Amino acid sequence: MDSLKGGIVLRIIGTGSYLPDNIVENSELEDKLNLERGWIEKRTGIKERRFATDETPLELALRAAEEALKDSKKKPQIVIVHSSTIENGFPSIASMVSKELGLNPFLAYDVVSGCTGFLHTLISAISVMQNLKLDNVLMIATELLSKHIDFTDRDTAILFGDGAGALFVERDSSDEFILASDFGTDVKKAEDLTIDNMTGNVIRMNGREVFRFAVRTLGKSILKVLAAANITIDELDYFIPHQSNARIIASVNRELKIPEEKIISYISSYGNTASASIPIAIDKAAKEGKLKEGNRVLLSGYGAGLSWSSILIDWRNRKEDKSCILESVFQGYSE
Repeated sequence: MDSLKGGIVLRIIGTGSYLPDNIVENSELEDKLNLERGWIEKRTGIKERRFATDETPLELALRAAEEALKDSKKKPQIVIVHSSTIENGFPSIASMVSKELGLNPFLAYDVVSGCTGFLHTLISAISVMQNLKLDNVLMIATELLSKHIDFTDRDTAILFGDGAGALFVERDSSDEFILASDFGTDVKKAEDLTIDNMTGNVIRMNGREVFRFAVRTLGKSILKVLAAANITIDELDYFIPHQSNARIIASVNRELKIPEEKIISYISSYGNTASASIPIAIDKAAKEGKLKEGNRVLLSGYGAGLSWSSILIDWRNRKEDKSCILESVFQGYSE
């Protein structure tokens, strides 16, 4: 893959997330799957997850978007939504979010890229802003995975939950902060993780191969990004990985040795919310006050495709507006 290079300084001026009220504890799934107590948490780190009852992906997206926009008077010029669980071919969820919120963006479109989708959405958003010279973008990831679970398949039924996360981002005049990125896709492994609408509409996963891919690829990708930014593990403040399986995060970290207190994860409470997991974690961490001015924060994920993406940001809270500033410098990657 050719390198994608460029520079644009951004501020994250709003974050939002939404989780359905319905909590599904491990015991419910363990009874359904005839598993002993504690089996799920031991293998995944998940204690519970949220399942929507009558909400749609659009409704989840709306709630997260409202939260991200509530403190800004500005209207998004671009709206991009990622979802692996779309209900209609068209119109896009982005168009419907815009309509329901009374927005009139220049562009409103969807992205489909599995669990890596939110980071791919960020890459897309920055490129569009650069090329069209637009000033801001609302990015949303929304997933209703509970409707795509095969509850006879314990490899997938124990993992997934529903939720949505959103970021509202705008250009900034500063030129001091850097983001480095590494991303790619191994299409030879595309069929190892699927939702096939033609054959039952359920999640199918080659768990062993996905696990190997994630561990092998993420470690390499993270080291590449840190090298591009010229920082060490010790200089990293926080790591926010895709919240898929605690065992994968632990396996990746055996080599990296990122201190536990620097890893931000909500997987125990929400399970694997696919592309929504990273923006949900960003929103929760920001609202809990974990992210401080000047923090270097690494975002990293993997998923269908099979694809991966790692992005490093410098978090900045300006006293006058409490927003985050980051500059993008992309380094493409392929083996």
